[in-house]
Amino acid sequence: MADKEVNSARYGSLPFEQQISFFRNKLNVPTESWTELWRHGHNSGFSVAGAMKDDLLNDFRRAVDAAIADGKSLTWFKKEFNHIVAKHGWEHTGKASWRAKVIFDTNMRQSYNAGRYEQLQQFEYWRYAHGDSRYPREMHLKWHGTLLPKSDAWWQTHFPQNGWGCKCRIYGVSQSELERKGLTTTATPNDGMREWEDKTTGEVHQVPKGIDPGFDYIPMRDANQAKQQQLAEKKAPVYQAPERLVSTAFSTVKGVNVDGLNQVLRAFSTTSSAPQVAKLGEFLNIHDIRSVFVKQAEMGLYNKGAKDIQQAVQGYLKPSEFSPRYLYAIRGYKNTRGFTSKHFDHVVVKVASTTKLSKVDVNELRQLVALAHEFYKRGKPEFSMSHIVRTYGESKGHSGTIVTWLHELGHQVHYKAGGPSAPAFQGLTRYGGTNSAEWHAEHFAAWLLNRNALAEFNADIANYFDKLVEQAIANGANNG
Repeated sequence: MADKEVNSARYGSLPFEQQISFFRNKLNVPTESWTELWRHGHNSGFSVAGAMKDDLLNDFRRAVDAAIADGKSLTWFKKEFNHIVAKHGWEHTGKASWRAKVIFDTNMRQSYNAGRYEQLQQFEYWRYAHGDSRYPREMHLKWHGTLLPKSDAWWQTHFPQNGWGCKCRIYGVSQSELERKGLTTTATPNDGMREWEDKTTGEVHQVPKGIDPGFDYIPMRDANQAKQQQLAEKKAPVYQAPERLVSTAFSTVKGVNVDGLNQVLRAFSTTSSAPQVAKLGEFLNIHDIRSVFVKQAEMGLYNKGAKDIQQAVQGYLKPSEFSPRYLYAIRGYKNTRGFTSKHFDHVVVKVASTTKLSKVDVNELRQLVALAHEFYKRGKPEFSMSHIVRTYGESKGHSGTIVTWLHELGHQVHYKAGGPSAPAFQGLTRYGGTNSAEWHAEHFAAWLLNRNALAEFNADIANYFDKLVEQAIANGANNG
């Protein structure tokens, strides 16, 4: 467990890895009309109707990617849209505000639903829930509460998004929940088909009633590759997302996300900490350690906030024998900054709603180990590494979040390496002196932030962690 704090909290957004991955795996496809990229073609194709130039599509791609991965707002995207249009002199149909909203909403919601489709595979049954649309569709309201096995063919055409602006969602139901609550599956809706003519080509399509043309597909099914390749004869050099050392993260705060973590680690990779960062990336990958960032109101076992995010967190984490809320909530939530367990393959970090990883000061964090050493030499060691940066640093809780995250990862490194007892070395902080587990967590954070400074404090500790991390990685490789 990491060090202590008391903090207030409010809710934020829930970006997640499957959503980001779905969008980033797409191919740029220039199209004149939205109907050219039809149904499953949207799974692996990114297009903006009327955007035929490669560099124009790539600029839109970058903006949408930032909106998905970094939780950017519609207001931000509209400004980016206007900037891109002005830069390329693009003449688009419809008002700019409306066109930007359509691009934003469609890509955000369909990438989210694609991620949800991946997450929902662990549930035996799926339940359809009508969203809070401004203009509710009669059919969508009728489907509310439909509970069917995930293998039912109805989901192949009715998995949301089911139309422009549709906010319907699917929730997973396990076999045990079905039995515990006495639920029963419903009859498969059979509302028939209707004809829809593409005015551009004259082609007539059979579309399920209640679904907008082109939306009768699952966002993760195989794409219509033949038509897509025809459209992409002059494929653009597609936007390349930055390489990730951390592949996944779950957060309920906009300013804390997987891209922010990777930006911080990339900054560390330009320093003498590069070898340690590379080893951390290797460890995270081989053990598939996941990270959960939640606000204080979401960490109490019986808090409404914890209940509200339970399904989302459960979908992100690996199946576990533990009750879902025990994976990210804890009784002493007001007095902890984070926690993990030897039974987990994830760490939990508490963040404030105002936390932004973009405000992390890497240079300040690099000096943290030397500062802890200075306090030690004066005979007044500080409580913890996190406490030092949050108390004396300019970047406060922003950088403190990274230290707490590394502290909890230090526990996981210790567990995966076999949980050896701490060597008989004095610790940098008082918290590191409480027990073997906290000694490992505190000094692992110091090892990654600035191994050279840790070696100046005690070269044996630095060498110890070189070997410990290698052992943790080797254990994962052997088990694989």
